[in-house]
Amino acid sequence: MRIELTLPEPDPCSSLAQLGIMKVNKQRVSTLKDLEILKNFHTHTYRCGHATGNVSDFVKSALQNNITHLGISDHVPLPDGKWDIRMPYKELPEYVRDIEEAQESNSEIKIYKSAECDYAQEYVNYFKEELLGKYKMDYLMGGVHFIPRNKNWINCYYADNSKESLFAYTNYLIDVIDCDLFAFIAHPDVFAVFYHLWDSEAVACSRAILEAASSKNRILEINGSGYRKNPIETPRGWRRPYPIDEFWLLAAEYNIRVIINSDAHRPEDVADFGESFQLARELGLEVVDLKF
Repeated sequence: MRIELTLPEPDPCSSLAQLGIMKVNKQRVSTLKDLEILKNFHTHTYRCGHATGNVSDFVKSALQNNITHLGISDHVPLPDGKWDIRMPYKELPEYVRDIEEAQESNSEIKIYKSAECDYAQEYVNYFKEELLGKYKMDYLMGGVHFIPRNKNWINCYYADNSKESLFAYTNYLIDVIDCDLFAFIAHPDVFAVFYHLWDSEAVACSRAILEAASSKNRILEINGSGYRKNPIETPRGWRRPYPIDEFWLLAAEYNIRVIINSDAHRPEDVADFGESFQLARELGLEVVDLKF
């Protein structure tokens, strides 16, 4: 399902929460207790340029917070240097070496080699042959941080609050979901950073994302870092950037499996999931226990 600029005018009754649309699967709720604050598959080190701490710092913090499984998953470096917010490509061997040294010296915690990947078709072979092949990464996650607009790539945090940006994000994320290389999809509702309304367009785009994920049996991430970010002002008042309740209310209607991560950019945030587990519990979302 692709999104075109032919959607109806926004519905003034925009909040699903106000409409009371919620489907709770109580059989799933009881499975969450054993998953909370044990595993975190989404962290970033200083190498990405907008985080602090090295691999050892994250491992130390994880051990202090009873994390048993830790994924180091910096933004993937790209051979052509495309997009920012990532380490230079030349640092990739050092990044892998740092993780492998931590694996060898910390038997009490399971540490994974990983990367968060912005997607383009021309990188598929690189992801397969170098990241998963040569460097034997345990998993890759897909994530959208830039959207294609007018032959340019715009950082989601600087995209304009428009239907055009929302639809560009949605269609691009569907391409990411269609790629079979990713273990899960990071922060699928990050469009709420730039698109501030919850209207018929947001509903249609969210459904398109959820339908694509359901059809591919793709795992979606509830990203705890949004709870640590400054709230943003919208026409309906202040709210956190993400996760947005309305998106996950819709997700409860689909056959969607979710994973919860902290997306830590500082060692001290490695076990800070915000209220993500509570959100999943209230909606009866199926939180999966990933094994690699």
